Amino acid sequence: MNSRGIHNIFDVKAFFKAFNEKKWDEVFQFMHHNCIWDASEKRLHGKQELIEYWTNYHSSFKETLGTPENIILCEGKVYLQVNIHLEFLEEGSFLGQEFKKGETFDFRCTDFYELDEDGMIISGQVYVMPQPRTKSA
Repeated sequence: MNSRGIHNIFDVKAFFKAFNEKKWDEVFQFMHHNCIWDASEKRLHGKQELIEYWTNYHSSFKETLGTPENIILCEGKVYLQVNIHLEFLEEGSFLGQEFKKGETFDFRCTDFYELDEDGMIISGQVYVMPQPRTKSA
């Protein structure tokens, strides 16, 4: 696996595309293998914990990241905002809320990444921007 890093807006968009396609090896072309990731619900450390979180903890829903917006890249840091869409494939929970199969949940979040000298994400913080719950069945 080659390291790619984040050096411009196109790299940010490629990172999101790889995540939406669940291509974990491609996702980690942009992340340090020991990356610390502060997700909405917990802190994760390293590639294995992140993949387990995204594939096991999130197994009750399909998560789709929208196009990153308001991207700022500066001095080894990235700030962006993104809309997230969750489609529940089975009963599950997210941020302490229970959902039934077929329900959806849309929300907005802000991400902040710190990069190493090669543009690899060494830490990520995800801040969920609370919105009224919307659901459909």
